[in-house]
Amino acid sequence: MVEIPPPRIADRYEVLRTLGQGAFGRTFLARDHQSSRDVAIKMLDTRTVETWKGFELFEREAAVLRSVRHHGVPEIYDSIRAEWEGREAAFLVMEYVAGMPLATLIEERRHLDPAEASHLLLELLGVLDYLHGRVPPILHRDIKPANIILRPDGFPTLVDFGAVRTAIHPPGQGGSTIVGTYGYMPYEQHMGQASPASDLYALAATYLHLLTGRAPPEFMNPEGRIEVPNGLPGGDRQRQVLTKMLRPSPPERYQSAREVRQALLATEDVATGRGLAPAPPRTVPAVPDLPPAPRKIEGPTAALLRELVPSAVRVMSASKTPGEPIGFATGMALIAVGLVTFGIVPAIYLASSRIRRQRVLRFLRDGVPAIAEIITMQDAKNDMGVKISRIRYQWQVDGRLHRDSDEVLAIYSDKWAVGEPIRILYLPDQGFNSLVISTA
Repeated sequence: MVEIPPPRIADRYEVLRTLGQGAFGRTFLARDHQSSRDVAIKMLDTRTVETWKGFELFEREAAVLRSVRHHGVPEIYDSIRAEWEGREAAFLVMEYVAGMPLATLIEERRHLDPAEASHLLLELLGVLDYLHGRVPPILHRDIKPANIILRPDGFPTLVDFGAVRTAIHPPGQGGSTIVGTYGYMPYEQHMGQASPASDLYALAATYLHLLTGRAPPEFMNPEGRIEVPNGLPGGDRQRQVLTKMLRPSPPERYQSAREVRQALLATEDVATGRGLAPAPPRTVPAVPDLPPAPRKIEGPTAALLRELVPSAVRVMSASKTPGEPIGFATGMALIAVGLVTFGIVPAIYLASSRIRRQRVLRFLRDGVPAIAEIITMQDAKNDMGVKISRIRYQWQVDGRLHRDSDEVLAIYSDKWAVGEPIRILYLPDQGFNSLVISTA
């Protein structure tokens, strides 16, 4: 029997499987034989597009995302037209985001503790802060559990920008298209209007669904207003923040993702009894052992990369005392576990490590160094059961205070305390997204 080879797109991308299907086409997982990497390819199927609106949304998504550079948004690699099943189709080639959609997490009733849920919300607010801070602002317009993927490293990615638009219409462009998903989109989107406050409404509805396991329409009163229930895991103040995000009138909501982040972080500071120090965190012009950006990954920079992306054996033995030798028996046991569970533990680690390495490389090449102050520290475990800490911190740039969070192996964070300084790298052109680089 002759084996039929997998189909290819543009004689370059080998289609491995279908990831999803929508009104206008399909999304494939494919292998790029030029770059030897897996990619996601979104196809606009001309057989299902009866009007030019499908082409307009597809081209708009491609044009907008080409300018976006943020770890919470898939990177666009290419936009092509090629033959598919005997006719021409349009394709958008983008980063393949490995992980689990929040919709699946909800359907399978998997539990997120309050710290993990708060971390997820703060990270998504960081993504929206970046998108809404573009000139002109970029609006997603269809935020919901199915369009958020939780990567293996615990960080979320916002996907499916088919409904995306810029907040300012280009010259000659008419009114807005009505897009969104019932229960998650606010009232103004039913009239074809949207603003950054509209995305914040949808994010709050999504977060409410995640916390309760119940879809937003179940919380609607007869007037169509979502009423946030009492007793949410995040506490009364988080309930108040969500209530304001879900108000029917856009002017009554928070007007920016940064405003929401500040309200949530201030809430956590009060709730934990850890008030912020009156003096701003100290900053330094440069990290002494790193050369100016853009940097080559060599010398001290390469050594720091190895510290920030440790080997599998070190990660799997991260609960040991720092500096303690693993030993022959322990090492063989770890190898045996890896062999027995091949495809589970190794696959989880390799996927997580690859994503982590790509993120760290971006910061090591282009990040601006600074000293931040730790605000809160919360213990957790990653997918391999290794102890980590979720660190929230703040730092100052040109008189403005910035806050962010990151996950750090406990072999490093166990030596730190709230209020102490840590070293970070941040990207000013990516919404001040940051990475902790302290290892001592």
